[in-house]
Amino acid sequence: MFPLSWPVGPLGFACRLGSIWTLLVTLSLVLSIYERALIPVYGSGPTTYTLTPAVFLATLVAAILQLGGASSAQALLTGGFLFAVAPLSTYWVSVWTSRWSWPILGPIVTHLLVLVPILSALAMIVVDLMVGLPLQTPSVGYRALGAVGCFMSTIGLSPLWVPYLKNVSETQVFLGVAAAMLNSWVVTFQVRRPPAPRKKKASAPPTSPFLRPALLVGLNAVLWQARGLLASPVLPHPLPKPYLHPSFPLLIHSSVQSITGLIVVGEALPPPSYKGGPDAEMHSLRYLRASHSLLGGTWMGHKVATLDDAPPMMDSFGTALGDSIYGTFVLQEAARLVNNTARAGKWERALIIGLGAGISATGFSRHGIETTIVEIDPAVYDAARLYFGLPEHAPENLFLEDARTWAARRRANIGVGNPEALFDVVVHDCFSGGGVPEHIFTVEFWNDLRTAALHPEGVLVVNFAGTILSDSSRMISQTLKKSFGHCRAFHDSQGQLKEEEYETELINLVFFCGSRELTFRDARKSDYLDSYLREHVLSSLPSREVPLELLTGELEHRFILTDAHNPLGKLQDALGHHHWTLMRQVLPDIFWETY
Repeated sequence: MFPLSWPVGPLGFACRLGSIWTLLVTLSLVLSIYERALIPVYGSGPTTYTLTPAVFLATLVAAILQLGGASSAQALLTGGFLFAVAPLSTYWVSVWTSRWSWPILGPIVTHLLVLVPILSALAMIVVDLMVGLPLQTPSVGYRALGAVGCFMSTIGLSPLWVPYLKNVSETQVFLGVAAAMLNSWVVTFQVRRPPAPRKKKASAPPTSPFLRPALLVGLNAVLWQARGLLASPVLPHPLPKPYLHPSFPLLIHSSVQSITGLIVVGEALPPPSYKGGPDAEMHSLRYLRASHSLLGGTWMGHKVATLDDAPPMMDSFGTALGDSIYGTFVLQEAARLVNNTARAGKWERALIIGLGAGISATGFSRHGIETTIVEIDPAVYDAARLYFGLPEHAPENLFLEDARTWAARRRANIGVGNPEALFDVVVHDCFSGGGVPEHIFTVEFWNDLRTAALHPEGVLVVNFAGTILSDSSRMISQTLKKSFGHCRAFHDSQGQLKEEEYETELINLVFFCGSRELTFRDARKSDYLDSYLREHVLSSLPSREVPLELLTGELEHRFILTDAHNPLGKLQDALGHHHWTLMRQVLPDIFWETY
């Protein structure tokens, strides 16, 4: 029985309801923290793909176990031990399964081995309490109703925790629940004595009143002493000081939980055997990571090189930075090469929506263009400033908020007769983790941007990661063409794309759109900013063009993205597994396992 005895009458009813509500809230907290723990290893798409069925299975198992006679006391004891090892099991099982390189099967196995048991233990207590409510006689249907209530509450309440857990670790939550369950078991368990003989010679000695307090003290002393052994190997967030991996040349400069997830700045150090010169190993690079996606990075150390041996860029600590590890950010700077608009050669103001490592923002700034940044995550801006050489931006040029809100506010200012200065170039780069924030790819958003931000003779630059021949690419291109009239598209691949790769190769496509058909001048040395990568990408711009008719196909209403019709998110979620595999090919497993 749980507890030893409930108060009778309305007070007992209220106590049961309060306990049920507390457990439902705890279930949602556990799900939220578990999901957050898996996303750095698997990314959002693979993690959530089977998460809801796993929660349903857990509540179903709870109802079956309760029907089979399992008690709440058993659930408290078993669940306490499961939660005590959950910090370790969540990390190591996910790491172990991720090394199979199966982004669908891996999370399924992790959910079954870790999530289902811990949720079942909590949910079984909820079902037991609901059955005990004086509403109707216990039945299979009533237990099933309790399981459904657990499922819906857990799924519905879980997202509400996200803003409040940035400074709370998985270890703290799991061990906190473990302590609560084990302490509850000690307080509520009943000692079963054997039946008394018919002729009792002497009365049984009473249970010591100090037994439970002594057990509570001993239990909590053990938990406190064991907390270090039970803690997850995950680094503390925020990271108090840089972390050097003990057995691999990897340095983590920064790791912090933020609005969009875990933001990590890491650096692949050269191996001890490296003597300088070119090689094929992935090292001497600094990267900016958001969960299981790379937002950008630069070459470091011996791989820093500049044209004519010009001085390299520096980070805020005076460390030399090399070229970007991705060409797409340099490709975005080709907006400066547009030569048939009234703003050609007179680029004064640029807007960057989606900062990443700040490569393109820094490039425009170095060309003397005033840049304004709209970035939803403050941790991304801080990382770009400290570790990737982004110049500091004044408050009037920095907006740490959602781009949709920012654009709508600027348009509203026009309506009240308070227009703001327009931008000659607007760069929109908001791809992360295999998906996109689909609400800033619709006709309504582009209309706000065109009306309130982009100069009529300006250039819009949109980066989109996907395959050329796909519905998502078609939706992007058709929506842009409808909103701006004229667009051209270019890819960032190192070599020429073959036709058979149009449907399989995940690449960055950069769209350039404006009110007229755009033309580009040839790149010249002053465009390169002493960068070998800029020279390579910008000088080969004509060969990178992707025929827009290949992307758009026949204009169809179903491919136009609006607030009312926007399947882009679901289509991009389907690419999450592909993106996960690609990220594992870019960097070895240990980079994704150290955060």
